[in-house]
Amino acid sequence: MSFQRTHRRRAAGAWLAAGLLALAGAAQAVGPAARNVDPLRLQYEREKADCLTGRTAEPRNVCLREAAAAYAQARQGKLVSRDDRPEVWAANALKRCDAQHGEDRDLCRQRVEHGHTDGSVAGGGQITSLTVRSTDVPASPGR
Repeated sequence: MSFQRTHRRRAAGAWLAAGLLALAGAAQAVGPAARNVDPLRLQYEREKADCLTGRTAEPRNVCLREAAAAYAQARQGKLVSRDDRPEVWAANALKRCDAQHGEDRDLCRQRVEHGHTDGSVAGGGQITSLTVRSTDVPASPGR
């Protein structure tokens, strides 16, 4: 094997090793930063990107101004809707029961007012259940 080939292989290996070290260093530098992402800032950046790409119905300058204002209020803990309260949620749930008819409406209202809630929003959803015991004897057993 010639000196020139050996030198090229060593040089290529050295460049490969240097590149892998650089990638490892970059991955280490990014790792901790990714765990410390501010969710409010991330939401602001998403909204800003939507404004800049025209994915909103608002003019760009209005959209950017509102995104920045929402971010500022969220950082101060002031970005809570007046309708974002448990008593409003319960009233809305009762309104949804009005779409039911007869006994279904009554059971829906009982479930909203006295039901047992399991699960969480973070876990994928909440389910409210109500156990109703009846002492009625069916007119024709077995059906």
